[in-house]
Amino acid sequence: MALSLVRILMSERPTWLAPSKVGHVYDAGYIAGFVDLEVSNRPDLYDVFVNLAESEITIAPLAKEAMAMGKLHKEMGQLIVQSAEDPEKSDSQVIQDIALKTREIFTNLAPFSEVSADGEKRVLNLEALKQKRFPPATENFLYHLAAAEQMLKI
Repeated sequence: MALSLVRILMSERPTWLAPSKVGHVYDAGYIAGFVDLEVSNRPDLYDVFVNLAESEITIAPLAKEAMAMGKLHKEMGQLIVQSAEDPEKSDSQVIQDIALKTREIFTNLAPFSEVSADGEKRVLNLEALKQKRFPPATENFLYHLAAAEQMLKI
C-alpha cells in the first residue's frame, strides 16, 4: 500500500479528502497522511504532495511562487527522499521523521516570535524576521510556516 503525504492548505479548518483514509496527522493539520493517491489529482487540497512510493514531490501550481526552493526546502526534500528510500523504515517512521524536522524548523522560528497582546499564544515578529536578512526563499518559507501555525497578527 502506498502512503502519500499532503500539506493541507492554510485555513482555519483544514480541508480533508476522505477523512476516513487519513493515516496520521501531526501538528494540527500541517501534515496529513493519505493512502488514496486520488489526492494527487486535487492540487486545491495541498501545497506540497509527497508520493513516497514513487519518491516524487509535487508543488501545487498555486504554491509554486511561495515555494521557491531554498536551503530549508532542499534539506526537507532530501530528508523525505532518504527516509522514504530506507527499506528499514515503515511509512509511520517516515512520517515521524518529517514531523521531527518540521518541529526543528518551527523551533528555529521561535526567536522571531513574541507573546501576543492577549498573552495566549506566540505571534511572528515580522520585523525581527526581516532583520535577520535570510535569503528570500527562506524568509518566505518561515513566514508561511508561521501562517500555517496561525502565528500571524491579524
